[in-house]
Amino acid sequence: MDKITLILSDIIWVMFLTFLFLFFIFSLIEKEFKALKRAGIFFIISVFIFLIKIKTGFLTSDILTIVIFSLFMFLSFAYKRKSLPIKIIFSKERFDERDIVFSRSDYKPGTREYEEYYKMHPEKEEFDKRLRELPDVCEGGSLFEKLHSPICISEFQLLERLLPCVDGKVSDKKIKVQPEKITDKIKGLAKYLGADLVGICKLDERYFYSHVGRGPEKWGKEIKLKHKYGIVFAVQMKYEMVSNAPFTPTVIETGKRYLECAFIGIVIANYIRNLGYSARAHIAGSNYQAILPPLAYLAGLGELGRIGILVTEDYGPRVRLGLVTTDMSLVPDKPKNFGVQDFCNFCKKCALNCPSGAIPAGDKKIIRGVEKWQMEPEKCYHLWRKMGTDCAICVYSCPYSKENNFFHLLIRKYSKLSGFSRRICFIGDDLFYGKRPRKKIYPEWMKT
Repeated sequence: MDKITLILSDIIWVMFLTFLFLFFIFSLIEKEFKALKRAGIFFIISVFIFLIKIKTGFLTSDILTIVIFSLFMFLSFAYKRKSLPIKIIFSKERFDERDIVFSRSDYKPGTREYEEYYKMHPEKEEFDKRLRELPDVCEGGSLFEKLHSPICISEFQLLERLLPCVDGKVSDKKIKVQPEKITDKIKGLAKYLGADLVGICKLDERYFYSHVGRGPEKWGKEIKLKHKYGIVFAVQMKYEMVSNAPFTPTVIETGKRYLECAFIGIVIANYIRNLGYSARAHIAGSNYQAILPPLAYLAGLGELGRIGILVTEDYGPRVRLGLVTTDMSLVPDKPKNFGVQDFCNFCKKCALNCPSGAIPAGDKKIIRGVEKWQMEPEKCYHLWRKMGTDCAICVYSCPYSKENNFFHLLIRKYSKLSGFSRRICFIGDDLFYGKRPRKKIYPEWMKT
């Protein structure tokens, strides 16, 4: 019996040391030097304790090891406080794109848009005036870089030129398709074109803007839902670039991924129209007619987190979204529930790290029929204009944003088990990465 206890204890210790060693190696690969240093210290201390245990051979220490491990595993698997799905209640209320802070920042005094909008919303005029006094993102600000900031401007200039390509003539020759087969084909095409995640949802009118607020279409035009299905896809943002938040690599990465989403969306929409069905791509620039995060949730790409945007299982909020809407019959996916609602309840790391205070640390609210954490976009965008980048500190600080490698895949799988496992992951993230993770390591091509 003593020999079995000794063997079990040694196996547990070897597993624990292997875990710490893997953590050390992957932290080195990811250049997460704070986690690297702390993992190294924990590994050395643990090896020292293990060697003492072997040398002394106390049975009590072996029994204690087995008891602690058994209790840990029991709580991880038995404490099944799973995260509840997002609460959605019936509502016909829709958001007006004219109210978006990006739209309001473009209203010029003396124009029809300016006069009409502030006649409807005089309470917003003073703040918006102060906002327009600041340089636009990548055109100035405290983090403006003469050599690098224009890269993002170039990316968004190209996006604007792509706006006329989002819609077009539908082929007169309609090809009959089976919903199951064409759904698989479109998902495969999206992945081939560069999407990391793709899903299908039935469109819900409440997640479409009520009126046009920006872009090439007529300002103030009522938006009517004419399609039934949405193809929602995501491309991941490179961790190396996002980890430089709030400096210029993040906003350059944002522009690059929006361009990729535009390319994927335009090709898919053209493909569907060539099959004889109506389709429209919704791309940054902007010609969005829909609010993408809730549609991405319905399509099974992720959950809505405290951060105010979509949190995916593989990449966290470190993604950019694209959408194609169509009248072609497709097979919808189902929303996912992998613990984000529960995790965000106690994590609050995005709120703690948000320099503008735009992310709430409190409870969720019912907003247009959806129970969610409501961030304050005015505070967020005001900081963007002051800094000259799109910040992204919240994205980088989110524990779900870690690299999608073997080690973090294990952590993600473990976090799905229970409320206890998610708290262990949160404690571990705080312990090794810190409450305020920071690093600034520009990629080599930006250093030259």
